[in-house]
Amino acid sequence: MRYPEPEVVTLYREAIRQEPPKCCHTCDHYNQATGICLEFDIEPPELFTRTIGTCDLWSEELPF
Repeated sequence: MRYPEPEVVTLYREAIRQEPPKCCHTCDHYNQATGICLEFDIEPPELFTRTIGTCDLWSEELPF
């Protein structure tokens, strides 16, 4: 008999099936060290960097 998995495992499995939130911090164009958007060569306003879905040029962060 297989026992039910812990809730934390269920939550983890659900989380990895989700796509990343589309904001500056997960965008390939965002320099994590400097906070500069490489697409526009500017530092976006803080509220913009935290708002999901505001940039049409968001590109998924490469995993390597």
